[in-house]
Amino acid sequence: MHVSLLHHSMVRRLPGPLQSYMQKRFLLTQDYLKALRCVEYEGYAGEKSVRRYTIFDGREALNRHLLIASLSDIENHPELVLFEGYIDRDGKGYAADRRVPVIIQKYHKK
Repeated sequence: MHVSLLHHSMVRRLPGPLQSYMQKRFLLTQDYLKALRCVEYEGYAGEKSVRRYTIFDGREALNRHLLIASLSDIENHPELVLFEGYIDRDGKGYAADRRVPVIIQKYHKK
């Protein structure tokens, strides 16, 4: 399968508020953050309506020859999900770390 992050896809670079939050919260470098991609969709955080984001490494999708263009594509490959987050109506970003700890990766065989 040929990999493409299509222009008409739902896949985007991380919005600024998420980048800022993740850089501070998880001590991530700008180079790492620039490689991350996300799928954006409507959702809720508690009872508040928010813009939700499922975040993955675009380079890993390319290395695995995967086409990620929509939410259903990333849901079919949950092993690619690194973070999940949202931006609230005030424009503040929040994210949760979904990366597999290195110790588990070492013993996890595919």
